[in-house]
Amino acid sequence: MSKTAIIFEAHGDDSAVGIGGTIIKLVKEGYDIIKVIFAAGQKSHPHYKEGIIIKRRIEEAEGVGRRFGIKQTIFLGLRDGKLKQEIKDKNVNEKIRRIIKKYNPVKIFTTSSSDPHPDHRAVNKVVLDIIENLKYKNDVYSYEVWNILNENKPVIYNDISNFFKAKISMMKTFKSQWHFMYLLLIPVYFRAKYYGIKNSFKYAEKLYKIK
Repeated sequence: MSKTAIIFEAHGDDSAVGIGGTIIKLVKEGYDIIKVIFAAGQKSHPHYKEGIIIKRRIEEAEGVGRRFGIKQTIFLGLRDGKLKQEIKDKNVNEKIRRIIKKYNPVKIFTTSSSDPHPDHRAVNKVVLDIIENLKYKNDVYSYEVWNILNENKPVIYNDISNFFKAKISMMKTFKSQWHFMYLLLIPVYFRAKYYGIKNSFKYAEKLYKIK
């Protein structure tokens, strides 16, 4: 019987930056990966029509799913930069509850409460609120995207030495976000290298253990 992990992210490329290596590793270990993307991405290119950008970002996320063995990608279609209010106005809590109950995951990953991006913090809050309400008993982790400050939680370093090149390839697949992805390539490399050295790995990703 296959195991399921759910990845919650504000934008379609967040998890590639934060835990791309971990996702690929979980797929290799036989997990079914469900990705839940909150924002449609329409604000990433304000000089283009929103519909064009939304379509492009959905295509990229689905392409990543096919290429890297992600079982399903769920799009909630909320607006960038307004997730805190959108989550409240559109009863997203109930949608998240239904997703968690339907797939009954053994692991849940969400963005960090210490991330400077307000959309990332909004996703963290709604996911953790629902997990508490459901009395979810399995593993819950948060991951870094733009983090500068650490969370006050236990830290786990995941060895991604065999998957780091694939993680970088995953990041580069989001071609519409090249200006962010290429900006992040160097810090992602140094972060993975630093975490690896600390733990006698070649490369590692840092996770915060929520429960």
